[in-house]
Amino acid sequence: MFDKLKQKFHSGSAITASSPAAPVGSKPDKRSIYQNRSNFGVNFGSLFVQERFIYDKLFVDNTGVELDAVKALVKKKGIDEARKDFESHWLSYCSDSDWEWLSSKGVQSVRIPIGYWCINSKFNSNTSFEKVSGVYANAWEILKKNFIQKASNYGISILVDLHALPKGANCGDHSGEKFSNAGFWTDSKAQSLACDILKFMAGDLQQFENVAGLQIVNESTFDNNASGQKSYYTAAANAIRSVNKSIPIIISDGWWPDQWCKWINESSSKGDPGIVIDVHIYRCFSDDDKGKDADAIIKDLDGSVLTGLSASADFMIGEYSCVLDGQTWDKSHGDRSSKVHEYGNRQSQLFKERAKFGSYFWCYKFEHGDGGEWGFRPMVDQGCIPAREKTPQLPSEDDFNKIMNNNLDQHGNYWNQQNPNEKYEHWRYKEGFTTAWADCIEFAKFDNSRIGRVNAWKNSRKLEHIKARGDSSFVWEWEQGFQTALDQFH
Repeated sequence: MFDKLKQKFHSGSAITASSPAAPVGSKPDKRSIYQNRSNFGVNFGSLFVQERFIYDKLFVDNTGVELDAVKALVKKKGIDEARKDFESHWLSYCSDSDWEWLSSKGVQSVRIPIGYWCINSKFNSNTSFEKVSGVYANAWEILKKNFIQKASNYGISILVDLHALPKGANCGDHSGEKFSNAGFWTDSKAQSLACDILKFMAGDLQQFENVAGLQIVNESTFDNNASGQKSYYTAAANAIRSVNKSIPIIISDGWWPDQWCKWINESSSKGDPGIVIDVHIYRCFSDDDKGKDADAIIKDLDGSVLTGLSASADFMIGEYSCVLDGQTWDKSHGDRSSKVHEYGNRQSQLFKERAKFGSYFWCYKFEHGDGGEWGFRPMVDQGCIPAREKTPQLPSEDDFNKIMNNNLDQHGNYWNQQNPNEKYEHWRYKEGFTTAWADCIEFAKFDNSRIGRVNAWKNSRKLEHIKARGDSSFVWEWEQGFQTALDQFH
């Protein structure tokens, strides 16, 4: 057993490549659009991972984390009645009117946190949730039927987030139980269990075209060396790829995005691993932010959100809100609602520019009240988070020809002036531009979607180009054409 674990978590292992993000030689299909578009999204917090400040009805006897709550409920009512209480919560969380509202605001994706104990009872043996496993017997099927299948009726994808891991990837209450340290990163058995769970999830989720991705951890603790994270990320990615070649794999940035940009690029010797880095943006928790007024926090966003990156990667903002701490508001001047509006809109703008796979607000709804600046519905209704237009304004063929020829002329003239004797291949620029524009059209036809997992999508189309037209020292011209078309289209 030890030798198998050691082999599974060998830190030098390469990450198995994913299948190409873009369908080879074909237009984007629905599955590839769901897996690669930029997502205007929201979290369903306290659905399958209970958090008392969001929904407290299951926290009997003044319990504070899910494990204590479910044990207390089972002690009081028995397994079957406790299961009914939990299932009632899951099944009543999102009604048809909720889905209709989400669709009307242009929401494209929902991130659903789930605990490892909800997936399949066979994985709960020798874990903290073993004795209460029966409460969660139907959780996975309810997620699939009542959320993934339901969302597809509205053109909405689900990002399935294995939010809580055995032994704890962090010490937050959203780990499901109280931990004094994040033991997951030094426990090979816990990591092996997580990999087995993810392999099961990835295989079972293949039946759905509207799964945007599978997240393998939420909010990993910061670690300068991150040896445990690197081993787990590699093993988990390879376990997923053994049964599902295309699903985007989401990792946590561990509060240091550049660490993982470098790691992805260093670990991708076998090809694109299909990994997206999840970053959480909150400006209400640190002492540094509490010491600023609202204007300073808004101003500082530009210099603090996904800056200083030394390598390219695909990013998403898995959690953010419009909340600022009370100490910040005490220092602030002017109308609070207008500041919240400015803060939310500035975040939304930066996220679209820098985290192109999308952003997911924390969170959708609350048991008591609307959540205020934590609540997605009031923030969207008040315009603090801009709703998204679903109806595309598709450019005409004449628009395309005019824009393409203008950019091609600018490109050719510039480089010809730089070195008149060079035998450039400007036709590659034109082909890159044309390919990207055609893809953008197909994405836009589906609810005004846009390409979001740009790194993976561009790389897969570039490989197609090289295979069809041959490699060259001027493939960079194709890349420039492709990127210019993306920029010009939007």
